[in-house]
Amino acid sequence: MTAPVSAAGSVLASRRRGLASGIGVPLLRFVRAQPLGSFGAVLVIVFVLMAVFAPLLAPYDPRRSVDQPLLSPGGDHLLGTDAIGQDVLSRVIVGSQISIAIAVSVVLVNVTLSTLFGLWSGYFQGPVDYLIQRSGEVWVAFPGLIALLLIVAVLGPPSTEGGNLLTIVWDMRNLIFAFSIGAVFGGSRVVRAVTLSLKHQDYVIAATTLGAGHMRIVLRHILPNVMPYVIVAATQGLGAVILGEAALSFLGLGVAPGTPSWGQDLSGRNRLYFREAIWVALAPGTAITLTVLGFNLFGDALRDALDPRLRAGGRR
Repeated sequence: MTAPVSAAGSVLASRRRGLASGIGVPLLRFVRAQPLGSFGAVLVIVFVLMAVFAPLLAPYDPRRSVDQPLLSPGGDHLLGTDAIGQDVLSRVIVGSQISIAIAVSVVLVNVTLSTLFGLWSGYFQGPVDYLIQRSGEVWVAFPGLIALLLIVAVLGPPSTEGGNLLTIVWDMRNLIFAFSIGAVFGGSRVVRAVTLSLKHQDYVIAATTLGAGHMRIVLRHILPNVMPYVIVAATQGLGAVILGEAALSFLGLGVAPGTPSWGQDLSGRNRLYFREAIWVALAPGTAITLTVLGFNLFGDALRDALDPRLRAGGRR
């Protein structure tokens, strides 16, 4: 009985090693080829985990005054306290939920709708293509920030009591809707341009000649070649959404007053004490910078890894 058991154990161990090597080799190759992109990926993972586990990681309630105002970093408050005695570290940690939840939600909506609209416009064209493209041009005619301000002013600023990310997403639906409109129109134009190019490739023409249906051509031949562009654009768009949310919150049209938010912590009462207590601005500002930097570096690395033209250029 010992020999079969040991043989089975060796087979399982070899399978685990094969799986680990199958995952580890491409990952190691990516790290070596894209060191900056790997650094960006680490930053992204850190802030995403921070957002997911924020209620457990925050040492204090970020909505309550827990000590004297404007205490210097150190001791019980690693990043000090703000103008009303709230713990800065707790507000930075919990504030990551707002930025990550809005950014990921907007990108998911953007990827779904822009891919659908772009594929339909580029492949079928016709009246639907005309309507989508003209609507996008009308939207682009408005300055982006002004359009966001108008939408949020009409719908009203969101308010959230915190909790898990799904609850925050529902509470922030007004902001998500405002950001998604422009993202969908911009993303659909990219997908449409790629689809128009792929539509006239030889393999698509051959599939059409052999009698393949439109749905089969789109799903099997065009969509897989469009997805790299969609993924790269989505990754880079995350940073833009985070900056946009911070800008709206800074102007007072983002989250409700008192809500832990990186943008709001840069405004309000704290703005009066930037010189005397620089940490109240440095902490949320650094969090915004590192998060956007991480998404941008990771997006650039994905572009280099997924774009066949860049891969071919690197092999020369």
